[in-house]
Amino acid sequence: MKQLIKLPAIILGLVLLFSGPPQKAMAQYDDISMDSFYDELSPYGTWMNDPQYGRVWRPDVDQRDFRPYYSNGRWAMTEYGNTWVSDYDWGWAPFHYGRWVLNSYSQWLWIPDTVWGPAWVSWRSGGGYYGWAPLGPGINISIGGGGYNMPSAWWVFIPQRNIYSNYYPRYGGVNINIYNRTKIINYTYGRDRRTYYTGPRASEIRRVTNRDVRVYQVSRSNTPGRTNISNNRLNIYNPGTRGSSSVAADNRRGNANDRSNPNSRGDNNNRPDRQGTVNRQGSTNSRNSGTVVENNARPSRSDVNPRNAGQEQNRQSQRTEQQQQAIQQRDQRSQQQRDVQSQQRDQRSQQQREAQAQQQDQQRQQREQRSQQQREAQVQQQRQAQDQQRQQQQQQRQAQDQQRQQQQQQQQRQAQDQQRQQAAQQREAQAQQQRQSQEQSRARSAESSNQRSESGSRSGNRGGRGN
Repeated sequence: MKQLIKLPAIILGLVLLFSGPPQKAMAQYDDISMDSFYDELSPYGTWMNDPQYGRVWRPDVDQRDFRPYYSNGRWAMTEYGNTWVSDYDWGWAPFHYGRWVLNSYSQWLWIPDTVWGPAWVSWRSGGGYYGWAPLGPGINISIGGGGYNMPSAWWVFIPQRNIYSNYYPRYGGVNINIYNRTKIINYTYGRDRRTYYTGPRASEIRRVTNRDVRVYQVSRSNTPGRTNISNNRLNIYNPGTRGSSSVAADNRRGNANDRSNPNSRGDNNNRPDRQGTVNRQGSTNSRNSGTVVENNARPSRSDVNPRNAGQEQNRQSQRTEQQQQAIQQRDQRSQQQRDVQSQQRDQRSQQQREAQAQQQDQQRQQREQRSQQQREAQVQQQRQAQDQQRQQQQQQRQAQDQQRQQQQQQQQRQAQDQQRQQAAQQREAQAQQQRQSQEQSRARSAESSNQRSESGSRSGNRGGRGN
């Protein structure tokens, strides 16, 4: 008889468990509320409203050096695949929930979301390098997050042998040659209808690094602060674990009060008391006497025969199943609503990306047109400058030619003058020679005449003497 009394009590306890007021107990990998992000991240950054993405958070870091999933952290292998281990006190949230985006001011902004993941990134491999980039807003696994082409500036690459280094070198920009030698890694891990990109597998990392790869167990911690590794556990803070503990404690205290006070709940009908009796509507229960007084004069639980107890048990089982089915249907409806909302967000994000891409294409075309016009203007200016230079050079050549001609003419005049002077000097010399020769001739003539006269006079003198 005691067993017959205990069995319905256990079933009814299960019914109370499923039909009681809903409490959001945070399991190890369940989602958390958005308010937790606002409260926990406010000391480490600034919340702002973005016209495209709504409420976003900007960390208080040097944006020139900061890179999500690269700065101040490292990778570790867990049961989910490659999991990001952040050394920031706030790293438990932006690197395991939500998405990152780089705005037009070259600032990294975090868009919150309540779905946990080991790391929301896309992976590439090839040419001796591993690379990863944050998944953009609205990108998830179902619409091809791994194959989605994130902007090249979002990617970081390191040699494969350094994948598990404790420190990565300062980011110096993406090497497009490395990017072109790599391909998307589409390895995924599924759990509870959720899928994560795992990155390179442990076997591959063992092969390329020639070292053993330790696989850690993810554990959610209620201690605020940075992620830490203890023995074989990777402890990641989750504020929901603190809330769930307090909720569970309140539930336990509330259930104890309800058991001590049957009239404390408005829906206490058809629930067992501590002695296995049932209070029907309009009945009173005396704990000291253990008797039950009812308006409908029904027998107490203790007087029910085994057949009636079995029927009651079946009815309770049916009600339990119906309530469980109702809970499952409610969960399915909630999941469907979340899926529809997610699809709508994805569609809006896709439309926004397409609009952005079109706008970017238009802006790029406008920039190319302006660049083309500037290049044409520069070419025209260069041509004009070259023409002017050629004209100046031609004028200089003409001036030089004129100078050369003038110099040649002057030299010719000087040569002619010299020739004239020389001719005049020659003529003068010749005239002087002629004068000298004439004078000499006259002198000789005079001398010869003198000689003849002298000879004549001498001959006359001799003739006179002969006579």
